[in-house]
Amino acid sequence: MTYAIRNSLIMVGVWLLMVGAGWSRFYWVEDAEIARLDRMIVQKTDTLREYQQIAGNYEDLLKEYQTLKDGVKKNAKMLVKAENADQVYSALISFGKDDAFTYMNFISVDSTKYDNFGLLEFDISGEGYYRNFNRFVNRIEYGPSLFKIKEMAIEPVIDVENLGRVHYSFKLESIYDRNAIFEDYAIEPQKELPAYTYNSFYPLIHDVRENSDNLPDVEASQLLSVGKDFVSLRDQNGVIQYLYIGDEVYLGKLVSIDTNKNSVTFQLNKGGILTHITRVL
Repeated sequence: MTYAIRNSLIMVGVWLLMVGAGWSRFYWVEDAEIARLDRMIVQKTDTLREYQQIAGNYEDLLKEYQTLKDGVKKNAKMLVKAENADQVYSALISFGKDDAFTYMNFISVDSTKYDNFGLLEFDISGEGYYRNFNRFVNRIEYGPSLFKIKEMAIEPVIDVENLGRVHYSFKLESIYDRNAIFEDYAIEPQKELPAYTYNSFYPLIHDVRENSDNLPDVEASQLLSVGKDFVSLRDQNGVIQYLYIGDEVYLGKLVSIDTNKNSVTFQLNKGGILTHITRVL
């Protein structure tokens, strides 16, 4: 083999090696890098689209933010201005007036002072109509003062003369302002309270009250006559009574008169069980 041929073969080998190395780098490295950059471009494009959408909604988002900010400010809790038991008691009295009135017992339990605030603890108990107690608690909970109710217990009064009333007790923590961090503010709730709907503690079945008002007992009375808008009956005492629709009887009222059938119907509530009694001539 001549010297020229040998050099040519060496050059061809070197060239093939360079081409192979370049192709390998492009296939294994550059191609993967191009794919990675393509994915990054897609991600950046999606991000840009999101930012453009946010920018387009900026005014609406700003209004929504301001609305939420005002709502938080309106519902913000602040340290109680009352610094002693007498002032806390006065605040509770103001919460429990008018349609939130209940009979309330108030016992001071503990007092702790910290750097900028203090903690007063009380035992609260009482008795009253559940709807009033519900409003009383909501005024405390929804007011701006930082009162905290714990360990609440509610027990219905089962006495037939006091149905709808409950005994209640709870612990109250009052976190008050020692260093005048907050300016004076109104302690009444600044937003509408939840609507009272139903007394879940009212006993569905209960004893019936005595006929202390000596009302006509329709189950022990005799129907005498049926008129267009009134009826007459002889009650349990032998006395003739004249009743109109809506008039009260023992445990209920007169609800309808049927002159065609000479009958009358009464609705009675027998300890939570509603019944209809019909009397016919």
